[in-house]
Amino acid sequence: VGESGDVARTYTAADVEQALNDAEEFRREGKYEQSLERHIWFHENALRYNPAQGGVRLSFALSDWADLAKEYPKALDAIKATRDKAVASYRKDPSDALLFEEAMSIDFVIDDLPSAKSLFYEGQGHGTHQSLMLELNRIIDAGELKWAKDVIGDPNEALKDIESEHDSSRPSGRGNKAIEQGVAGLFSSQAANLIRGVAKVDSVSAARALQKRALQHLDSPEVRSAIN
Repeated sequence: VGESGDVARTYTAADVEQALNDAEEFRREGKYEQSLERHIWFHENALRYNPAQGGVRLSFALSDWADLAKEYPKALDAIKATRDKAVASYRKDPSDALLFEEAMSIDFVIDDLPSAKSLFYEGQGHGTHQSLMLELNRIIDAGELKWAKDVIGDPNEALKDIESEHDSSRPSGRGNKAIEQGVAGLFSSQAANLIRGVAKVDSVSAARALQKRALQHLDSPEVRSAIN
């Protein structure tokens, strides 16, 4: 894979996947500068050459980049600069929810909750609260109950949104057991976090009513154990 900004050739989905593999291998070998270059290239080019990597780009790839940053301070500077660039671009075009998600994802992966909270209130009209359900425990553990309550909004509507996303995602994984399990696991985690959050910011009885509804949609151990 060529350098970021190199337009001498057309890259493929395989190049995108290889960049991420290279980044991890270079990190294990202690080749931190090369690893960082691969992370930056992947982040800047994944959507262009392999849109299917969109989810990986804002999850596993960022987590790996953050792991590198723990060993290589320059990588932390770079990921923060990427976050700042996304925020600046978002402020120029507040309708771009992807930029909002990018900046928010980086904030959480580098544990910058103050920045995430500020960005949340700046862009809460996007309806992107659902993705924050996976971070709800961290928000509550930080003592940010008002923020958690605002993330949840109307609990019944929040659950309805999660269920709707689950239903729309299932067809893409039909016939592939791993993908089906991944979709079900994501729904379970979001629903369980929502239920636990409602128990904290509202009441256990309200959380139990929500749990009953969620179990009708997907009966999973995680949803069942969300509250005792």
